[in-house]
Amino acid sequence: MKLTEHFTLDEFTRSTTANRLKIDNSVPADLMPNIKLTVSQLELVRQALGTPIIITSGYRCPALNARVGGVATSAHTKGLAVDFHSSFGTPKEICQRLIDAGVEFDKLIQEHNQWVHIGFSPSKNRQIVLTAVKNGGKTVYLNGLV
Repeated sequence: MKLTEHFTLDEFTRSTTANRLKIDNSVPADLMPNIKLTVSQLELVRQALGTPIIITSGYRCPALNARVGGVATSAHTKGLAVDFHSSFGTPKEICQRLIDAGVEFDKLIQEHNQWVHIGFSPSKNRQIVLTAVKNGGKTVYLNGLV
């Protein structure tokens, strides 16, 4: 199902982990407004970058989220977050461009300098910017872009 000009429901729910473990990662009908909000915001992300974005993790049902080690309160389980990368540049360059372009978001995370996590909110976008790094095997979140 095509959701916007550049995004489909399939790419938003695709998961090799779900396929491998036979987890049904279908979006419940009550979360479709969140999905539509997120993909409409992703169109603005794509426009700001001037290049396509590749979604590596979008919606995650609670069972899938638990299997990939996500926190129970993850915005992914509400259809309000995606992890992605783009040929625009490094995750840090992508984050900086989105900030400079004034893209509204709830949370923007440069994840281990490998991908970008962006979350949205239907009510209040807090504009939190973090950098995730490994420290002794644990992920630590630092304020701002590091």
